[in-house]
Amino acid sequence: MSKLPISETLHTSSAGVTRLCWGLLFLCVAVAYWPGLSGPFVFDDFATLEPLGSFGGINDWESFKSYVLGGTAGPTRRPLALISFVADAQTWPSDSWPFKRSNLIIHMINGILLGLLIGKILAILDFQQKDIRWIALSSAAAWLLHPFLVSTTLYVVQRMAQLSAMFVLAGLLFYVKGRLQVSTHPRRAYVIMSVAVCFFTLIGILAKENAILLPLLIGVLEWTIIGSRTQKLGVLSSRFVITFLVIPTMTVIAYLVYSAFTSDFFQVVPPREFSLYERLLTQPRILFDYLRHWFVPSLYTTGVFQDHFIASKSLLSPYSTLLSPIFHAILLTVAVVYRTRWPLWSFSILFFYTGHLLESTVLNLELYFEHRNYLPACFLFVPLIAVLQQRISGRRFAMAMIGVLIILAGFTHYSARIWKDFPSMVEASARKAPTSARAQADYAKDLFNAGRYEEALRVLDEAIKNIPLDKPHLLLSRLTMLCHLGMLGEVEFEQSAKRISKTAYDPRLISIYNEFVIAATMGRCSNVKLSDVRTMFMEMLDVKPNTDNWSERFAQIQYFAGFVDAHDNKPTRAVSAFAAALQASPSAHRALNMARVLATNSYFDEALTFAEAARAEVRKGQNHVRPAFRVTERQIGEFERLVEADRHAQTSIDSSGAANQ
Repeated sequence: MSKLPISETLHTSSAGVTRLCWGLLFLCVAVAYWPGLSGPFVFDDFATLEPLGSFGGINDWESFKSYVLGGTAGPTRRPLALISFVADAQTWPSDSWPFKRSNLIIHMINGILLGLLIGKILAILDFQQKDIRWIALSSAAAWLLHPFLVSTTLYVVQRMAQLSAMFVLAGLLFYVKGRLQVSTHPRRAYVIMSVAVCFFTLIGILAKENAILLPLLIGVLEWTIIGSRTQKLGVLSSRFVITFLVIPTMTVIAYLVYSAFTSDFFQVVPPREFSLYERLLTQPRILFDYLRHWFVPSLYTTGVFQDHFIASKSLLSPYSTLLSPIFHAILLTVAVVYRTRWPLWSFSILFFYTGHLLESTVLNLELYFEHRNYLPACFLFVPLIAVLQQRISGRRFAMAMIGVLIILAGFTHYSARIWKDFPSMVEASARKAPTSARAQADYAKDLFNAGRYEEALRVLDEAIKNIPLDKPHLLLSRLTMLCHLGMLGEVEFEQSAKRISKTAYDPRLISIYNEFVIAATMGRCSNVKLSDVRTMFMEMLDVKPNTDNWSERFAQIQYFAGFVDAHDNKPTRAVSAFAAALQASPSAHRALNMARVLATNSYFDEALTFAEAARAEVRKGQNHVRPAFRVTERQIGEFERLVEADRHAQTSIDSSGAANQ
């Protein structure tokens, strides 16, 4: 029986050990994330997943199509991500575990793709095969176990970012596969590369629009890694470069320039509290903070609560606004100048900044989110690990990497335990970010619900004092709590109402406003007149951003004014306010809600009028409406029958009362 050569035996043995280490890595990732898999849905999860239960759940082609094509996240509506949610549940409410489990599986798949891609890149740079295995494994492991990615993996709706990253990594992997054949099999190579660019960009965009950056990221790969080895790999056809790399790149840049110049560059456009100019000043500070968290991991970050990051007002306010661009400019200059001498370093740096091109520049998004680093941070550790592997012995390298990975896994496990329930997330974030209005308000609410009333009010009082801008979120939460405790005085309400009415109305706070209005109209605020509550809303209409009578802000303000009027026995004013709200933002769902409010207060004729308005909106079509807010004529008909029955009963009672008199 013939024996394998020693070199082949060693190769087989090394490959087996590598596979075993990958298996142990996935086990470690699963253990690290396990506590968080049973955690709750949060924030945007509800808006995205609640439509799963519309019209009885996803049980036929029509309901499937309605959900998948009815998304509201991004220009493409991200149907591919929505299809993946259907695989986890076909109705709502649902258990969060299958969704988070799927996110973790996708995270692991991305780790595999990243490891394979790093291996291909290192092979291009002439690393030895035995070194490639361990550098790729260690780099992918550090990315998989990094605690800064916990909020992406355990926040269900961020599967959109995960899937987009998955298709970008797959596109890069296929592109490299084709690129390696340009010199030997050019026709096959260009077919593979063309498919890699077109197919994976398009399918990635259907998960999240960030995938449009794939051609740019391929350009970074060409300019650094492949550019340092063109003699070996050959030069690309100029026609291919222009068609598949240059034109997509120029398209993205043109879109960003267009977005900048078509916006009110120096104006604050609600619901944001900063202008586009201030956003651009702030992003270098944020990118520096991203890098700080990546290279100096925290035991727990503020997770999904990131509204504490204050926008820069000028280059010297704060001073880091000026220092951060200098830091990035130096880093980028080094990456560009030494791209052929230090290609791996240059690639990791330029990949990071290119990956942030959409969400960290001129689009009017919120300032800071951790999930934006999910793809850009993929290669940040690779050069460091490669240098470490080349400089120290194999055993010392293994011990060093095991130590680093144990620390990262421990941090991730700790964060995942906090993600196990919403109160622990809120409390940890509130303590970590005392100037986060959202975290402080939610923490105070949890304390209040637990019967710790004094602590809840103390948290809100401290937040109102410490946060520089007036936050309706905090003020309204405090008013609502005082109402429920019977402690809200007329003077205190007037002082808070003046502050609230002078700020731009934020439609995202509709539930907070709704909680307070319901408390007031139910008589919880015994010392506050409903007419004063109405005045608060009407004074909001004097604030410039709220004056557009075709906006959602205007519609919501008028709706609340009408809601208060209906409960204050002012049906004529209620109808007028409701009509103005409906004109500003026509909606069958909103019209039917108005009809219900009027019917609840025994204004039956007015209620039927708005029910008919709801029917008219249904007949106009509701293709632009989220499934959760769609109304059917059957629902309207059932409502009208109930109103008629109530009106008949009321008439009978009135007639009986008159006869008895």
